[in-house]
Amino acid sequence: MDESPVFAGLLDASIILGDCTEKEILANAAMESSKLKIVFLVRGDSSSIRQNIEAVCRLPGVEPIAVLVEDKVISFKQRRAMLLRNIRANGWSYLFFSVADAICSATTRAVNRAAVAREEVDRVLRQAFPDACFSLTELGRRCHMTVHAIGDLNSANADRVLVECNPDVVIALGTRGLETGTLGVPRLGWITIEKGKGLTCCGALPFFWELYEGASSAKVSVRLVGKGAREGGIIATSTVPIQTTETPESLLEKLEEEGSRILASAIALIRDGGGSCAVKDTEEHEPLREPTRADMATLQRRLPHWKRNGAVPTIVRNLYVLLIYYSGLYAVVRQWHRMSRSRGAIVLYHRVNDYSKDTLTVDCRTFAAQLLAISQRYPVARTAEIVECMLAKRPLRPTTVAIHFDDCYRDIFMNGAPIMRVLGVPACAFINSGFVDTCRTFPHDAGYPFTYPMLGSADLQSWSRMGFEVGAHTVNHVDLGSYDVEAARDEIVRCGQDLEQIIGRPVDLFSFPFGRPENIRAATMQIIQSATYVANFSAHGGFIGSRTDPFDIPRAGAHYESSPVYCLLQIEGLTLSRIAKKIRSAWNRAPRVAPQT
Repeated sequence: MDESPVFAGLLDASIILGDCTEKEILANAAMESSKLKIVFLVRGDSSSIRQNIEAVCRLPGVEPIAVLVEDKVISFKQRRAMLLRNIRANGWSYLFFSVADAICSATTRAVNRAAVAREEVDRVLRQAFPDACFSLTELGRRCHMTVHAIGDLNSANADRVLVECNPDVVIALGTRGLETGTLGVPRLGWITIEKGKGLTCCGALPFFWELYEGASSAKVSVRLVGKGAREGGIIATSTVPIQTTETPESLLEKLEEEGSRILASAIALIRDGGGSCAVKDTEEHEPLREPTRADMATLQRRLPHWKRNGAVPTIVRNLYVLLIYYSGLYAVVRQWHRMSRSRGAIVLYHRVNDYSKDTLTVDCRTFAAQLLAISQRYPVARTAEIVECMLAKRPLRPTTVAIHFDDCYRDIFMNGAPIMRVLGVPACAFINSGFVDTCRTFPHDAGYPFTYPMLGSADLQSWSRMGFEVGAHTVNHVDLGSYDVEAARDEIVRCGQDLEQIIGRPVDLFSFPFGRPENIRAATMQIIQSATYVANFSAHGGFIGSRTDPFDIPRAGAHYESSPVYCLLQIEGLTLSRIAKKIRSAWNRAPRVAPQT
């Protein structure tokens, strides 16, 4: 599964070299043992922690021994101290926000579990990506290392397990307040990773202050602490450029990615015993406090592109979704629609990856959950079958669903196709032929801090051989509503011709970019109809009925914030936005009584 973000710029990374007192220690690593024995200390299980561990385990000459996972329970006294500290920093309003955040998290979990079980999603992901590990337990089995659940990493039990493992190096990931003296010192020392300024102070986020201060880059450092080493020895360092379109989430993704890379470089340096390392940190660290809610609000004002959903609106939306689904209203409306003569719905996606959190992207887990929920309740058909029924005036089986992708993103092939193949779900990708086999960037991606790889000809050919469909989306993703008619003709016709040459099959489906009514006009619609296309698709919402025009077939979008149950409500027209649209439409159609004079 492709989870690695594609950085919009080159990373300035280097291993710091120079004479130091640890040169002899590093040389001993190569002479005394054929393999470097590694133990990991982690706090919990997360994809970022697994990413770091996998990066080290992939190195030759490294023997992972064990993972010690901290699972200690925070005492009431500790919780109270944390609460009082936050109240002093944020004021009494912190109580309201903390309660709202807790309710938001609880209702979000309930929404995500409503339509499909997590175990089912895990099963699909494991089948789709057999080489990926979705838990530390799986990673431990694959890398032949033992996973220990340790209550407290500073406890005597942790010390005992660590001594039994007899590691050369211990790597601490995501841990704070670690007392190396309590746990004992491994033969060569401890490794820790610092991402951004945040980890130099207790509690601060490892990305916040760089964005808050408008820094041009964030630093990632690997420190070695141990026998013969002076405290705070940096053996590897790197920097991640900060773009103007950065958000805390995107910067954290980049820091995590670069952290795993630079960690592997540092371990390789120790393993080889060659070269040397810097052990003195000459950089001055100003004392940093933990960001308050006021600081977060200030940062959000400085980053207008950073969209955050408030807790209260999210709670309202979650409660509405749960009410409609569990009250039986969804089931009643679904049954009513099943009695329709003909009804269909098309769900539209653009990207499928685990790093870009935006309205054009869905992550792999959410995508799998959405398709599971849909395929368990609705017939999912090829787009050609739907269009054939429409052209022959045959009714669609209510409610038939189709899956679409627009633009030319490669991750739909790398991440989307494996999931759909496991579920047996067909799909159609509408491609901009001018972006195939290129490094071009769509203009609408200029506001995102990542660059996205485009599909290649080989990808499209494999996509087609898998049984997935290909449609045209203009050559250069132009706005047909404002484009010159003759230039639009070339964009429309040539796109289909280019794609036919690539896949060796006819391309007779078309979707126009941007997808709103104002993005197409009568003249360009006539060009589409007079070409070899048999259907045209929009993207402004709606459903397929018995009277739907084959050259104006509606589609509704989905992304990473669309829970599986929300997608079900969307298919039945029960979302708040859809209901509000119906109310506005009814209000606009209502007759107006002229005032009497």
